[in-house]
Amino acid sequence: MRYANSLTWQSVCLGLLALSLVLFAGSVTASSNDWEIRVREPAQLSVELPEQRSQRTLVNDRRIFYSYRGQGALWLDMQQATAARIEINGRELALPVELSQQPMILSLADYTRDGLNQLHVAAVEPPGAAIHLRFDYPRLVEGSAEQAGFSAQRLAELDALIEQEVAAGFPGAVLLIAQNGRVIKETAYGYAKRYDSQGQPLAQPEPMQTDTLFDIASNSKMYATVYAVMKLVTDGLLDVNAPIARYLPEYQGDGRELRLVRDLLDHSAGYGSELHFFRPDNRLGADFYSIETERTKQLLIEQVPFERPRGHRAVYSDTGFMLLGALVERVAGMALDSYLEQELYRPLGLSSTWFNPLQKGIAASRIAATELDGNTRGGIRQQFPAMRRGVLRGEVHDEKAFYSLAGVAGHAGLFSTARELAMLMMLVQHGGYGDLPVFSQPVIQQFVRPSSRDHRFGLGWRTAVGGDLDWHFGPYASRYAFGHTGWTGTATLIDPQYDLLVVLLTNKKHSPIARDGNSYYFTGDRFETGMYGSVMSLVYQAMLGL
Repeated sequence: MRYANSLTWQSVCLGLLALSLVLFAGSVTASSNDWEIRVREPAQLSVELPEQRSQRTLVNDRRIFYSYRGQGALWLDMQQATAARIEINGRELALPVELSQQPMILSLADYTRDGLNQLHVAAVEPPGAAIHLRFDYPRLVEGSAEQAGFSAQRLAELDALIEQEVAAGFPGAVLLIAQNGRVIKETAYGYAKRYDSQGQPLAQPEPMQTDTLFDIASNSKMYATVYAVMKLVTDGLLDVNAPIARYLPEYQGDGRELRLVRDLLDHSAGYGSELHFFRPDNRLGADFYSIETERTKQLLIEQVPFERPRGHRAVYSDTGFMLLGALVERVAGMALDSYLEQELYRPLGLSSTWFNPLQKGIAASRIAATELDGNTRGGIRQQFPAMRRGVLRGEVHDEKAFYSLAGVAGHAGLFSTARELAMLMMLVQHGGYGDLPVFSQPVIQQFVRPSSRDHRFGLGWRTAVGGDLDWHFGPYASRYAFGHTGWTGTATLIDPQYDLLVVLLTNKKHSPIARDGNSYYFTGDRFETGMYGSVMSLVYQAMLGL
């Protein structure tokens, strides 16, 4: 979907909201029991036609739906009708010679185009009869860079950049690019495991695969916690403008009653960036030491103090999202990972997206390694009682998630592959995937628009507005782009203007530690691939012919 440069973000959001109201108007309960079993409402577009909703001739019996060229499905229930003329983008849809009185699924592959598509029900017989139509959401399919018009030269430069850095010691990466619902590039580089716990290269390093799972770190905030919140809001179970105390009644005192759910999402509640619950010598003292999940949640809900007033400029906070994870669990009535698996990941058909993947039957050999020697920073870091040793693989790297919340946290802990993340990213583009409805369009727009407090953030999402985050999105992303990053070396980008998805997963923390004066750094952090922006820049240059 392309927007004119003169449009403001506000006008775009209003237009999309109007579109969403059109798409969701007209949902009805079908008369066929079979239809009720097979169709989950709301669909992208679910409508009973013909209609008489307007005196304006060219308004009635017309709708729009989103699809991509060569895909799309229509669920058609003729109900009491014996004949119909249905037009898609001005072309009459060929119906079966023998029309079934049971719901039918018709392919739209020969009729659809990229972007908005037009539906017109031109006639239904006999007079007074009506038909029920339901359109599926787009899916991710295979494509090619050549067909998409991407520059082969720029993509070669992109490959060369990452391959040269792997040759210089960078561990590995997987890059997926999709445009208009088609995967035009999915490439693995380097190694899933390259170094031993002493930082020495392995004699037989393990190659990276396109289906390697990564610890996506803070991208978990989006594709786990924010998605859980968006689902609960869509289902009418949660109001982001309500006080947190509505859902966590014990959240009281010191101004907690004033904090809203949205304050956690846009990082304006007033919490500090993080609290090392897993260390007895954390900055708030031994009273805040916890390596027990329920105690950690109790501390988050009742005791962790604020560092600044509510509503000031956003300060990125793991603490706020850890609390948000506990809130989701209270509203959902189950653990965060169980809720997501039940309501989203498994219905979507994902098989490689998990918290605690080793406990879910995923072999360590399928997962990219992270830090070389536990959480020791190469032996530089002062030890604490529960500290791990050895190469981390399949256990969440983040210490707060691993030690204090048993691997399932609102801020970190999710593992996934590039392909499955791209499928998840399509949900926030369209609201669903295939025949699975997930989010309403109004909820999507509510979450991805920039906050009035700090334009760098939506409700959870990072935005490309203003260019502040060009280090993530690159200099050519549209002002409507959004996404997130993860400390372990992961970056996702969704750009509605170009219908572009980019997933860059690296294991940059799987690299030797180097000293920098009195400090230290992971050597993988100093490579362009692990800093995201140059990779994103080359993706846009390849797409735009720059």
